[in-house]
Amino acid sequence: MAHRLTLAPLPITTSKVVFDVTRLYRNRLPAFGTGIDRIDLAIGLELAARFGDDCRFVHVCFGGFAEMSGDHVRSLMKALDLRWHDGAGDGGVNLAAPLAMGRMRAALGRRIDADATYVVASHSGLPQREGYLDRFDPDRKMQRLAYIHDLIPLEYPEYQTARSRLIFRRYLSELAKGPVSFVANSADTGRRLAAYAASQGWSVDAPLVAIPELSSQSIVGHDLPKSLEPVFKKGPVFTVLGTIEPRKNHLLLLNLWRQMAEVGEAPQLLIIGKRGWMNDNIVALLDNCAAIQPFVTEANDLTDEEIAAVLAHSRALLFPSFAEGLGIPVLEANAAGLQVIASDLPAIREIASEDTVFLNPLDGPGWRTAILAAATPETRHVAAR
Repeated sequence: MAHRLTLAPLPITTSKVVFDVTRLYRNRLPAFGTGIDRIDLAIGLELAARFGDDCRFVHVCFGGFAEMSGDHVRSLMKALDLRWHDGAGDGGVNLAAPLAMGRMRAALGRRIDADATYVVASHSGLPQREGYLDRFDPDRKMQRLAYIHDLIPLEYPEYQTARSRLIFRRYLSELAKGPVSFVANSADTGRRLAAYAASQGWSVDAPLVAIPELSSQSIVGHDLPKSLEPVFKKGPVFTVLGTIEPRKNHLLLLNLWRQMAEVGEAPQLLIIGKRGWMNDNIVALLDNCAAIQPFVTEANDLTDEEIAAVLAHSRALLFPSFAEGLGIPVLEANAAGLQVIASDLPAIREIASEDTVFLNPLDGPGWRTAILAAATPETRHVAAR
């Protein structure tokens, strides 16, 4: 099995919870779960286990929101856990089936208990829509608990669309209209969130920090995906893991690989992640640069189990991001005993191993030197098994 993300139980003092599953349901079909998806799932599974029938589930759908069947959501989360981590199919639930809208409308008639905490861990759901939380909790008596992954839409607007910036600002402000507690994924995110809350005049406690961890499940006996075996036979492989978007700084790596290819010293680069947004320059290089074609491979449909196997066989993880709230790929590389070459960011320093190589994300020559040093036989990585 692959390494699963786990978190300490969130501090909830009420006897009941309402967990927002909007993002989990929206992202129910892909084989690969993003970092936010996996943390969202880990929190949902823990709440369902801790509160049993006193854990209810809400979902933003077309034209409004509604409660989802607890049995259906538990089956959904179990299926996602099996698929994302073990590549084990849908776990017996039809994830593509449409929601039973009549049943959901009927559920809206249930009284919202003030002795409950609304929990959202996905930067999605009710707070994204103006007034939805007030419709759900008109008296603003329910406790609200939000797990925050980063403040990138506010602090690095150049990597976001105008719409995404507006939605995220509204997300935080809607939460802050009621009794809310924030939990941050890193001390760095917590500091940034506290500063933003102060700037808005919100009366909230300092965010609690709950850094996710990876369970130490064995990957012994799990081979590379068949489709990637030829890549690893060509020579040392450097892996970059994350959505292909400008913030992740793939452009630096692709330009370096072009330079190295021109002088005959390029190792293999494996890019794991789907193509995101605002990335025309990156896509142009990936699709049209003949020089890098023999050395650069994309993979966007791997399960966590397959990713764990890839990391165990890679020479190093490259993580050149301009901004991060945490950096889950670094945790995964640590679990695989894999060398990490990463941007020197505060959040990454919180979780990095002692042998991590830190570089400025704009230091092209430094990255090239570190990559070539890691590619030499004398520093060949021996993956932990």
